[in-house]
This record gives sequence, C-alpha cells and structure tokens, in this order.
Amino acid sequence: MQPAARTLLALSLTLPFSACGDDATGASADASDTNDTSSGDTTTTDGETTTDDTTTTDGETTTTTTTTGDDQDFPPADEPGPYGVGFRTIDVTYTPAGFDEARTINVSIWYPTDDTNGDPTVYFDLITRDDVYLDATPVAGVHPVFAFSHGNGGIAEQSYFLTEHFASHGWIVVAPDHTGNTITDIDAALIPDMVVLRPLDITAMLDEVYDLPASDPLAGLAGDVLVASGHSFGGYTTLALAGGSFDVEALIDECKVDPMGLVCSSLTPERIEQLKAGFADPRVDLALPLTPGAIAIFGDEGLGAIEVPTMLMTSLLDETTPNDQDGDPAWSGLQDPQDLRVDFLTGGHYTFTFACDAGLIEGDGCGDDFIAPAEAFGVINTYALAFVRDRLWGDPTVQSILDGSEPLSDVVTLVAH
Repeated sequence: MQPAARTLLALSLTLPFSACGDDATGASADASDTNDTSSGDTTTTDGETTTDDTTTTDGETTTTTTTTGDDQDFPPADEPGPYGVGFRTIDVTYTPAGFDEARTINVSIWYPTDDTNGDPTVYFDLITRDDVYLDATPVAGVHPVFAFSHGNGGIAEQSYFLTEHFASHGWIVVAPDHTGNTITDIDAALIPDMVVLRPLDITAMLDEVYDLPASDPLAGLAGDVLVASGHSFGGYTTLALAGGSFDVEALIDECKVDPMGLVCSSLTPERIEQLKAGFADPRVDLALPLTPGAIAIFGDEGLGAIEVPTMLMTSLLDETTPNDQDGDPAWSGLQDPQDLRVDFLTGGHYTFTFACDAGLIEGDGCGDDFIAPAEAFGVINTYALAFVRDRLWGDPTVQSILDGSEPLSDVVTLVAH
C-alpha cells in the first residue's frame, strides 16, 4: 500500500462517530456438500438438507424441494470450513427512497469454491490473501447469505477474517462500501443521511444479489437464510435491518434543544416518516451487531421490537462506542430470550477490524494492553458461527461453546437474558 493510502486508512479508522459505539461471538452455518443418491441430488447447506426430487409429466420437468435441519454433520466451528474462498465485486445502482439521485455502491462478495489455486485477492492495496481467489468458480447449490456493514469511515473488507470464515463454511457473504461513508470518501456532513442510506444500501444490495442475471456465476445460489452483521455504524445498520424501531418523537424534541444531534440536519417531514416506518428487512433471520453505535436513536424500547435472535458483541475498553453509552443500553434494549452478549474484557473498538493486526493505529483495541488480533479473530469467528448454527439449526456440537462450559478465552464473558 502507498504511504498516503495507509495514512488515509489509519485516519479514517480513528474518526469518531458521534452517538455511535458483552462478549459476543459469531456463528456461521455449515458448508454445502453435494452427493448423488438414487432419489435425486441431495445438497446439505449450513445444516439444511435439501432434496430435489425430479419427475417428468407430459414432457415437463417438476422439481420438489424439501428441507430439514436434523441429524446433520457440522464441521468444527472454530476451524475454517471445508471450502476454499472465492472473491469478486459488483456495482449496485439504485435510487434510495426519499432521495432524488441514483446511488452506486461497490459490493464485495465472498463465496465457497472448490478451486485450489487462482489469483490472490488484495484488500485495499494493503492485505494480500493468497488463499482467497479472485473470480473463483462457486460451489453449486443454494447457500445461506451473510450481509456485513462496515463501520464509519471503513471498508467492506475491514473484517475479512469473519467474512472469509463464513464463506469457507458454505455462505455467500456480501458487504457494500457505503458510498460517502468509506475511508476514501467520508464526509461528516453526510452522516445524518447515512442513518437512512446505510440500511437502504443493504436492502438494495440484497435485492441485486437475489436477482442476479442468469449469466452470472452466482445467479440462483443465494438461499433464503439471511444473517445481518456489521461493526460500529454497521452495528446500528444491522439492528435497524433486524427490526429496531426509532423513538421519532424524542428525536424531534431533542433536535429542538440540540440542532447538532445525529439526524437533526436532515430531519425533514419525509425523513420523519421514513424513520417512523423503520428499515426492517423481513428476510433477516438473525443479527450479529459488533460494537454497535448510535444506540440512543432507538430510544428505550426500540430494540425490543427486534424479533430475531441477536448476538451482541462488545468490548469493555471500547472508547469509540463505550459500553456505558452504547453496549449496555443495546443489551438492555434487546428482549428476545435467545439473545446472547459476548464482551471482550481486554478488547476495544477496533478489535473487530483488521486495523490492529495491520498496525494501522494504537489504542482502542490495538496494542499490548488488548487481546491479540489473532486470538480475537478466532473468538469472534467461533462464537458467530456457533450462535448461527445453534439458533437456526439446533447444532448440538456448539452447545458447550454457547453455554460457557467450553470457554474460548479467559478475557471474554458470555451473558444471556
């Protein structure tokens, strides 16, 4: 990476997100194995068995699909999955509701592949991944989808350890660069609009991925299972997509007192109606917010509207979205009995990104006083995968991880409702 680009990345990763900020570990669903059987093709995807029975009637072929999550073999959650990882990008252009101009976002996509060699992937001209192959051939079959939203001034690939982990376990992982809020184009004046644009970006991205043209190698491979995740501002985005509602009247009152509040400069009548409607995407089955920020925007009861299992990951030493400002209120607001909190006792805000591992910044998760990046990545990956597999498919192999009887680190705590 050129020195100027490295400096830009370091500066943008340390930009504060005003009003933004439990041990949490993620879970990832298992890979897809395809076997030929006498009854048809059986594809096991993330713990789901899909059997396609084909019959021919009057020259027409009809395929019936049935699914079950029982008695499936899951690869270890704390290890890379059985697949290689492919990578590519696409552009998505859409006109967001409430805005006059079209918006283009660049989307990174990780996916499972059986390829064993290929051109390596380089993230932001900084991180070379020799075993992540550009434009690799995707594994056939239907795969669950993992949507990731980067932090304020971040990039789609900022938590590549997590997105790669899910892809190796058979997931299609999609992550946009939120135009106007990335390391290369961040504009603080746009943050009020980003409260609305970020969840709209994810929904537009998913619409595109689920409707790729037949000529696209990934066309038809995105399945109905959808997990939403994100870091910091992306954690807010995740909670909004999962069904978090906004205390709009309180926002209006606060803006009368403090016009410099998070959304005040863009709180038009049309925007007020958008916030009242919310940004829930009904396709989301589970949420994994990582050190989310802007929790106050949901009010005291907004997160209680979320009806999907949620694993909240936070850090005790987080200085950007501190626990007392964001982490603790987020956990108090979540009400689903299936929810789980993972708190890194020696973690900071950037524990959940590659910034510490790349030596880009000091403090807030980076340095000798914090959990080492390699250990943190393993803990994040394992909890995330375990949580997803348990809540979605009842995977018995991860119970000891989630109930704390098999601790992954002595500096991480688990809290359940």
